[in-house]
Amino acid sequence: MPVRTRGAAMIVLGCALAAATPVAAAADTNLRSKVLQAFAGVKSYRVTVLGSVRSLGVWQAPGKYQMTTEFNGKAVKTIIADGALWQYVDGKWEKSGTASNNLRVDIAGLVQTVKGAPNAVLTPLPEQMQDGKRVGTFEYTFDDGTEETCNYDLATFRVTRCKADELTLLYSDYNDPSIAIKVPK
Repeated sequence: MPVRTRGAAMIVLGCALAAATPVAAAADTNLRSKVLQAFAGVKSYRVTVLGSVRSLGVWQAPGKYQMTTEFNGKAVKTIIADGALWQYVDGKWEKSGTASNNLRVDIAGLVQTVKGAPNAVLTPLPEQMQDGKRVGTFEYTFDDGTEETCNYDLATFRVTRCKADELTLLYSDYNDPSIAIKVPK
């Protein structure tokens, strides 16, 4: 390639790379906005947690969880509401302290984290296939370095699956009217 042509190619490449950064930032801002907007209309959902144990549960706005976890062959029932942890023991609910901070990897926690940090970035990743359907994908890195990768429905921007550390969280039944968590007193 002659020097003049190579120089022109380098200028074009440099301009293309310089233009790519704002487009990526705009794509992130757009994705972030759409995910936050989609979640603003969510009042409840079902969640399945897969990891060293399996949990099935529901989330209800604002910030209530009810989970059943299989642990050592036994079902352990919990409710988390207003930061308090309740466990079902010997046929009754007992308050047993406060919830741990690992709820932040649930989509409700991730959304709260992103909303509270205006510079938080949802990094768009290539689309993937999930259960035979094409889904969008993004990654988020928490302040402590924990990375979470989430898939979302391309039409609604509602999250369908997230993976963080050794956990996989599956989401379904958004805004199901049958989801109603009764907090013990």
